[in-house]
Amino acid sequence: MVGGDPVKDTVVAGRYAKGLFLFTEKRGETAGALADLLGLRAVLEPGSAAERFLASPVVLPAEKRRALEQGLGGRVLRSVVLFLDLLLRKKRMGDFPVVVSEFEALVERSQGVQRAQVVSARPLETAERERLHRALERLTSATIRLEADVDPELLGGALVRIGDRVIDRSARTLLRAMAERLQHVSV
Repeated sequence: MVGGDPVKDTVVAGRYAKGLFLFTEKRGETAGALADLLGLRAVLEPGSAAERFLASPVVLPAEKRRALEQGLGGRVLRSVVLFLDLLLRKKRMGDFPVVVSEFEALVERSQGVQRAQVVSARPLETAERERLHRALERLTSATIRLEADVDPELLGGALVRIGDRVIDRSARTLLRAMAERLQHVSV
């Protein structure tokens, strides 16, 4: 994906993930496939020996496919080996990390789990994180998988994203809203 359009790459990765999801659902292998893919993500991470081997233009495609089969056969689900072979043949191994993330999101969605991303000015304390987690689950009536990041440029407060929905309680936004209200107050 180096130099590519990240939106396009996510769309393509999403299509591959959806195809794998539908295939594994029919076979009753979705949970096992996810476990295998998550395990392989570390092995195939950018810069790893396995990733460099599979990306090498010097190694023939047939050798790469044979190495995949020999290295993974019997260790991971056959559907995962076939899927990696497909990515390799379609020259999409560079999309593997994004495909795994998209596949994981599909599995979570099928289980009623929603991902929520909170960005705060400083790391959230455990109690704050737990309160936020409970509040988001009440708000959405869903099981929430909460991920937290820090952005010191926020000054204070937090920004939460759940799918397409954004809850902005950052200090900057609250101050801007207060300034707008004060401009409309007549004294």
